[in-house]
Amino acid sequence: MLLNADDHVLVPVPNYQSAETVPLSICEVTGLPLRRVVSSPSNSEADPPEWRLDLDDLKAALRPNTKLISLNFPHNPTGMLMPHEDLQALVALCRAKGIYIFSDEVYRGVELNTAHRLPQIADIYEKGISLGVMSKAYGLPGLRLGWIASQDLELLQKVERYKHYLSICNSGPSERLSLIALKALARILERNRAILRENVALLQRLLDDFPGLVEFRPPLGGCVAFPKFIGPGGGEKFCRLLIEDSGVLLLPSSIYVSEIADTPQDHFRIGLGRDAIVKAGLTAMRRHFEKHYASFAR
Repeated sequence: MLLNADDHVLVPVPNYQSAETVPLSICEVTGLPLRRVVSSPSNSEADPPEWRLDLDDLKAALRPNTKLISLNFPHNPTGMLMPHEDLQALVALCRAKGIYIFSDEVYRGVELNTAHRLPQIADIYEKGISLGVMSKAYGLPGLRLGWIASQDLELLQKVERYKHYLSICNSGPSERLSLIALKALARILERNRAILRENVALLQRLLDDFPGLVEFRPPLGGCVAFPKFIGPGGGEKFCRLLIEDSGVLLLPSSIYVSEIADTPQDHFRIGLGRDAIVKAGLTAMRRHFEKHYASFAR
């Protein structure tokens, strides 16, 4: 539809698996490792994001046949957001070279600070493709609905025809419920941001009580984070012991293994978007820390 075997795609790493496996099934793909920025733990407005997509790395990876750059902000699993000035620079670069930008924006709307929210790529770039769904930021996965937006009407027509080939229509009740939710957009997103802020604060409090065990800066957006375990035994052992002994499931770095670039070691993904479930999980994690890592307690 957009890519063929002669094309080339750039994808950040780590990533949600299909971000690389889908284009890999069509053409060559180069991974762009996200760089971890070392900064103070204060999380002040002046601090840089913990993870960053280096534009110099991106420029060096470009080829004459690069057709598409795939983005995902707020990012899964790191929770990073691209600085506004970096996004503008990237759009200018792609515009000059005629490169499409596919932007997975499923967590857009649940930034901890709404001032950090990025514009939809379809609004600011004529070759931008924005993906949205009801399941992430809105918390309505059962509706199974999403959308693609772009200024490229020819591309949208191809997408529409492909959709009609795969299915006759969406669920009518899901469409009605989605419209109701979108009309209550501000209320739903504020509720979900409040849950996220509270859970992030609870996780921060837990990790502060056991310094030297986990390096963590809150996500800028989305409901997942990617802390680094720096305690004894490494991150894989930590995650395995936590699920086997205390019933708390985290996703270790090995889950994010990539075919196109190295992934950071000893990190783990933790979900922070649920209400009572996350609180129960953090309570179990605290008991686990007290049992196995008591020497790290304040």
